[in-house]
Amino acid sequence: MKKVAGLIIFCMIPYLYASDFTPNGSAQFTQTFYGNAGGYKTETSHPSLALNYNFTSQLSATLQWDRAWNMYNYNGDEKQQNNNLSQPKLNVNYNYGQLGDTNIGWSTSFSLENQATFDGTNQYYALIQTAFDFSQYIPKNDYIQATQFAIAPLYVHGWTGKGTSGHQNTAALSLLTNWKLPQNFSFTFQAYAFRDWYDGSMQISNGDQSYSNANYFMMLAWLNYSNTLYQFNDSTSLGFNFIGGYDPYISSNRKGAWDPFLAGNQMYEWLSPTAMKGNYKSTYSLFALPQVNLTHNISKDFSVNAFVQVKYSNQVWGDSEKDWRLQPQAGIGINYNF
Repeated sequence: MKKVAGLIIFCMIPYLYASDFTPNGSAQFTQTFYGNAGGYKTETSHPSLALNYNFTSQLSATLQWDRAWNMYNYNGDEKQQNNNLSQPKLNVNYNYGQLGDTNIGWSTSFSLENQATFDGTNQYYALIQTAFDFSQYIPKNDYIQATQFAIAPLYVHGWTGKGTSGHQNTAALSLLTNWKLPQNFSFTFQAYAFRDWYDGSMQISNGDQSYSNANYFMMLAWLNYSNTLYQFNDSTSLGFNFIGGYDPYISSNRKGAWDPFLAGNQMYEWLSPTAMKGNYKSTYSLFALPQVNLTHNISKDFSVNAFVQVKYSNQVWGDSEKDWRLQPQAGIGINYNF
């Protein structure tokens, strides 16, 4: 699948170059360390590597690889979370510009993702989404401006790796919005109505009953804030960032403790709540994540940063949302533009 996608990209490139556009890209590496959340053993090391390249002003691709290692001996006790995961992902995005003679923005993205959890489970997902952005039609003022207001249908196909046989299909309609607010605040709201179909080993169960399909409604809502606390010199600064909100709220017509692919794919936070318990018909994860970030620009194209942050969130979701705990986090990052 990846070879086919790559061939499509490179066959299109000669026809898409604009004379005034210079191809460019960036490479980022982030290493995050997570501490325990109260009595919940959540210590985890999470390296993330991302390579982005803009082939033209319209066509771009991102290759990202996330990996997680436990920093403790996972033994299956209730208040532990097993985060052994390797997750490479390829995303290709094409921006068509305006739709006809309208001010509606139109773009399409295609993603391939592998999720390997080192317990014999290996799943693959292909996602295609097209978005129609109506933000130019929303009136702007000094208090709120829509930077995105898109209706986006999407389709997901999932399948299992060697040794198992299972498939998942998802059809969804989503609303994707971003809003610029005063004083360095912004707000993101996303809503998804979708249906999953399952067969084989990807079929879901609540313990005494299996389901071949399920309906979902999902909402994600985040408030963002970013500001410079202190500018040491032209190259070094200390910043403060904050994000918090629903990550996500989700309801379903089924009862179970599964994690729909779209929920994990769209969540902001890398770590989900530690314990998923029982009734998944209506539940949410609510979090707050303040961060202090020190950034040093070695050159105009190369920068390094170090950050400390703490997350406050519920460690249990499902039949109830409870056990709100603080989790310390810290990390380093490298960014190179080319």
